[in-house]
Amino acid sequence: MKKIVSMLLLSSLIFGSCTQNPEKETGKVRFMFDPGDLKFISSSFNPDLQTMSALYGNNDALSLLADPKHEQQQASLKLVTYKMQDDPNYFGSKVNGELISVEHISTGRNGKLEYRILFGQTPTSDSKEHRISLILDYEPVRFSQ
Repeated sequence: MKKIVSMLLLSSLIFGSCTQNPEKETGKVRFMFDPGDLKFISSSFNPDLQTMSALYGNNDALSLLADPKHEQQQASLKLVTYKMQDDPNYFGSKVNGELISVEHISTGRNGKLEYRILFGQTPTSDSKEHRISLILDYEPVRFSQ
């Protein structure tokens, strides 16, 4: 009986020590953005910059994407950009890694679009107007029911 218990204990120590924690190996912790009451709209990735982005917004933001010239009362869009990293669970796939930036576009009191960087910095040195244009070019993902 003692041999069986000691064998079980030894095997659990051996196999228990074989588990890998990718966060400890790389020293990087993945951060998941909380969009609050905003809904997922679209995503993109840039293999040249090794980044991936997710666009979130409210219902007025969807209307704004459909017709950027139409005034929206309270449109709110957030573009969240991450550095890509290898997925430790699947060979050859990528997942979001380090958070690079959170950009926000909203409708101001005068009806004009306001652009702010809420976190980090943009991956390029584009002007505010160019960043607004790029974000408004996103096509919403259509989910079939």
